Amino acid sequence: MRRRLVLMLAGVLLAGTWTLAQARRPTAEIAPRVETKAPRPGGTVRLVAHVRLPAGVHVQSNKPRDPDLIPTELTVTPPKGMSMVDIVYPKASDLKQPGSKLLLAVYPNEFDIVVRVRLDARVVPGAISLPATLRYQACNDSVCFPPARATLSWTIAVPKG
Repeated sequence: MRRRLVLMLAGVLLAGTWTLAQARRPTAEIAPRVETKAPRPGGTVRLVAHVRLPAGVHVQSNKPRDPDLIPTELTVTPPKGMSMVDIVYPKASDLKQPGSKLLLAVYPNEFDIVVRVRLDARVVPGAISLPATLRYQACNDSVCFPPARATLSWTIAVPKG
């Protein structure tokens, strides 16, 4: 009986610690920006996802050096009339962690991911929504938090004529 009580108490304490860690998990703010001023049917549109994390927080690059680390990944879902050209991630910075021989490839607390899409030549003029999801794992100098996802959407205004 006593063993059961101790195990139950340990479970409650661990659950409380997990909940507290979740409550403090840094979240990414993402500002979608359309950089192509007058998108035309058949043309390419340049988009930017500006990512901002709290000070002192970083994320792994899209190609971490350690295969056990979670990469930062932007998934874009083009609607009908649009196709992906490419996604360009920023250059990663090297980060030395105490006790590790391997340098980490990370992005700082503020960075841009560039997306280029091609509009179909017969795309219908008007506003087109392009949704995306950023998967990331925020870390500070002592702990990595559980992975998270943030959604964003660009609105591309295709003019008539």
